Amino acid sequence: MKLNKIISGCASSKNDSSMPIVALLAGLAVGAVVGMLFAPESGADIRGKISDKAGDLAESVKDKVQTVKDKFSSEVDHAVEVKDQVVGDLRKKTKDVADHLQGNQDQPGAAPDAPQNI
Repeated sequence: MKLNKIISGCASSKNDSSMPIVALLAGLAVGAVVGMLFAPESGADIRGKISDKAGDLAESVKDKVQTVKDKFSSEVDHAVEVKDQVVGDLRKKTKDVADHLQGNQDQPGAAPDAPQNI
């Protein structure tokens, strides 16, 4: 009875986008079990191969993660350099404008200039 409710619940949720993923994972699991049952090798050999493949996969993931970390680090360093350059340019321009305005105020009778585009 519960199985009928589950099946009807799954069938009625046609808009659920996770159903294809669940079906794919279930198919992969069933295929793996059937493949192991009919494999001509012993269980120890199969477990050894699975362990080797898992180790290779883990090493590959570690390499990819390190590559992403290195790329991210270099991008952060580049962003810091650009930020420092922009801040330095802004400080220089601000100082130039302040010096220019102060120079005008020091002269008697000088009217302040209109703001300039920076």
